[in-house]
Amino acid sequence: MVRFSNTLTIASDAKEIFQYLANIENYTVWNYAVKEISKVDFKEGKVGSKYQLLRNMGLQSFEEIEIIECLPNENLTFEASGNIFSYTMMYELEQQSQGTLLINKVEMKSSAKNRIMIKMMQNNIKKSVNKNLHVLKNILEKRGVVLV
Repeated sequence: MVRFSNTLTIASDAKEIFQYLANIENYTVWNYAVKEISKVDFKEGKVGSKYQLLRNMGLQSFEEIEIIECLPNENLTFEASGNIFSYTMMYELEQQSQGTLLINKVEMKSSAKNRIMIKMMQNNIKKSVNKNLHVLKNILEKRGVVLV
């Protein structure tokens, strides 16, 4: 299993950040590798909601996503599975005086045959995720974005 995390402070309140993250379709706006996300089974309260994600680049082009934890304004966690690897993506939010601390934790799981490849790509994946989080930060700090 490969684990990494990224942390940054966003000059916005936790509620606004959470609402934007919890609208999974917004990922196409701030994650350059995500081409399309569609709802498969949407549940009020989010836990158990399922989506299909189509990537426009990378090793795997299709993923199935399920929300496994949703604590408003604090935590959003989903599991994703694809043909090469699966992962758990967690977003933790901590309101602070200067904004909100966003802690993103990732756990990638792969088959034995793909484990070495994923381990070798770990730093590049972490950098790409960090780059996406900075795009998210810029969007939220400008506050000019309309939710999808």
